[in-house]
This record gives sequence, structure tokens and C-alpha cells, in this order.
Amino acid sequence: MTNASRIYLQTIYNRFSLLGTWMPNSTVALGDVGVLEGGLFKHLTSLKSLGIPFKVRPGASAVDFALTSESGVEMQTKSGAELSPSAAPLAADIGLSIQFSREGGFVFQAVDCFVDEVDDKVRMGRAIVELYRVGKWEKQWGVVDTLVRTGAATIVVSNSSKATLELSANVPIQASCLARANSGLTVKSQSGDIVRFITQQGLTPLFRLSRVKPSMFEKVFGGGGRIRFGGAASDNSSSTYESFFDSVNPD
Repeated sequence: MTNASRIYLQTIYNRFSLLGTWMPNSTVALGDVGVLEGGLFKHLTSLKSLGIPFKVRPGASAVDFALTSESGVEMQTKSGAELSPSAAPLAADIGLSIQFSREGGFVFQAVDCFVDEVDDKVRMGRAIVELYRVGKWEKQWGVVDTLVRTGAATIVVSNSSKATLELSANVPIQASCLARANSGLTVKSQSGDIVRFITQQGLTPLFRLSRVKPSMFEKVFGGGGRIRFGGAASDNSSSTYESFFDSVNPD
């Protein structure tokens, strides 16, 4: 993983408290099980493969996500209105330039997104602990319990300390609306090393990976109290999501 991708993933987490996929078009699904290695999610198996059923709580309404590097990124738009009144705007005259002046500069815009979740996370946690009891779950494993599905997204990350991306559009476009598919954005030219996804649909660029707390395993297998499994006695029968899981961060 490059230094630029590390900067991108850490900044995404700091802003949204969600992990980012790398590459941004990598497929992640609710119920995926794996580990985070060097900031990258490594898929190992799934709740379905392990015999743990779960229901999905789909996002009720669409939301947009947007984040641009605080420094090292400059965007300039060009539209027909900026041409002389007598000049007819051409497709090449309508678009946008993104200039990067440092490695790790990025633009992240995702529109019409839905945030889906595993519905009953406490029940899922209890099932995971039972799998651990019989040697079918590792302590370091995490599970994807929250996922962001995009309608469309534009994600641009610079691997170079100096890079430029020129985009053309069918209609005048604002720098804050680069993910809208109806803009007809296409790449006109590029200089430098850039990772780019332009108005790409159906990405899953953000997710939460949760891991059962070590203290929860201790409560089941000795030390610090008991919890309820299969009708067994419990000192923590009102367990919540927070008591079961820690959210995994890029570190």
C-alpha cells in the first residue's frame, strides 16, 4: 500500500468514523469476516459461510458524502459562462481541472448513498462467541456490520507530489458535484500518478469493521463475570452493541 493510500484511508476514518476500501472499487459486503492488515481489509470468510444468519437493516433515505484534502488540492471549473458571449461553448470548454501539490491529496464525493447495517448486532455477537467456544472463530477476526452503498462516486487520489487531472463535461459543473452521473464527466488528460474513479456507480467505499471485545471472551471463558448464552445465568443480560464490540480503526 502506498503512502498516499494510507493518508486517504486515515483521513476518511478521521472524518466519518468509517473504514475506507482500497482500492475504492473493492467489493465489501455486510457479514464479511476478516482482518485489517496495514489498514487494508483482508476478507477471510463470511457469517453466512460460518452458519450465522442475520437480517439487514437497510438505509431508509439517501445521503451524500464529500471530503477533500485540507491542503494540496486545487480545483478550477470552466463553463460556457466563462467564455466570451459570442463564443459557442464546446464540450472541451466545459469541465474542471484538479491540481495536486502533495502526495496523498484526494477528492472524495459520493451521492445517493444508503447506509445498511446488520440488524441485531448483540445476537450476532453472542453467535460469534459461541463459534469461538468451539474453535471456529479467531479473536482477531472482525465482521463488517455497517456498509455504505453509493449511487455514484468520484474518488481521485494522487500518488505523486505534483499531478493534474483535466475533466470534461457535457454541462457546466461545480466542483462540489463531481459524482453526478448526468454531468457526463470524462477524463481529458492526466499528468502524474493518479488513482481515479469518475462517476462510478455501485461502489461500497465505506464500511465499519467490528471485533468482539476481549473482555467478552473472558466473561464467557472465565474472569470478570458471566453473560447469558442459551439460557445460562448472566450478570450482564442487558448487553448492548457497545458491550460486545470494538470498532476497528486503520491503526
